[in-house]
Amino acid sequence: MARAWEERPANRPGILIPAVALLVALLSPAALNAQDWLPFEEVFGEFNACAVLLTRDRHHEDRIEYGAQQCALPQSPCSTFKIPNALIGLQEGVVSGPDHAKAWDGVVRDREETNRDQTLASAISLSVVWYFQSLARDVGAPAMQAWLDRLGYGNRDISGGIDQFWLGNSLRIDAYQQLEFLKSLSHGTLPFKPAYQSQVWQMLEQPSKLPGTLHGKTGSCRGNEGEPDHGWFIGWIDWDTKNPAKPKTTWFVVNIRGAGAWGFKARPMALELLNHLKPGD
Repeated sequence: MARAWEERPANRPGILIPAVALLVALLSPAALNAQDWLPFEEVFGEFNACAVLLTRDRHHEDRIEYGAQQCALPQSPCSTFKIPNALIGLQEGVVSGPDHAKAWDGVVRDREETNRDQTLASAISLSVVWYFQSLARDVGAPAMQAWLDRLGYGNRDISGGIDQFWLGNSLRIDAYQQLEFLKSLSHGTLPFKPAYQSQVWQMLEQPSKLPGTLHGKTGSCRGNEGEPDHGWFIGWIDWDTKNPAKPKTTWFVVNIRGAGAWGFKARPMALELLNHLKPGD
């Protein structure tokens, strides 16, 4: 059985891009391949990688892609599935909100911070697998299957077991599907109560040195049956929350594959790329 877990992010040095090259690319994204002006190979290093970044304001939309073959590859969502899992749990009423507590099951796991009682909010922030396994069991297979069918989430396959299917198991989703799901969530157009979508937005909020408000979730799966390890960092950033009259948002999906390709490594890589897209550059 594959094992999924989360680890803490590590800092990586920034990589500078000539301002003129970046300006040209943003003004005419179709004229340049993203690889010509964003240092993807330096950012991702030894990992095989996929990156999809979609930036939209009131007047323009710019889409950047790297590693199209990997982006189109269906892979386990790993702990990024905590996003729909939380929404489904809220809608089904098996959790009442961010403060809904579950008692620790007493099983000692590698990460000490998971070995205690958790709330829904802390379980998302700390990526506590056992909490969401319990939540999924409470939802039950029939309701879970119905929701994945309604959402069109990946291949919708929960045959790997109600508390295992997203952990390197039967459920698979590609980067483009992840992006569309995130866009719908950020717009509040998923088939869940608006209040529940808003609660999940807030629980996904993360600190960063970037301007604006960052929402994101990591995911990590150990490879099995000849597959490599892979990690995700997905989310969106609202760049100028102080000026709602000029909204600008970038949705992003970053996936890395290879030995030790965990989500905590994908996160700073995604932030490096986002740093080059921030307003004013």
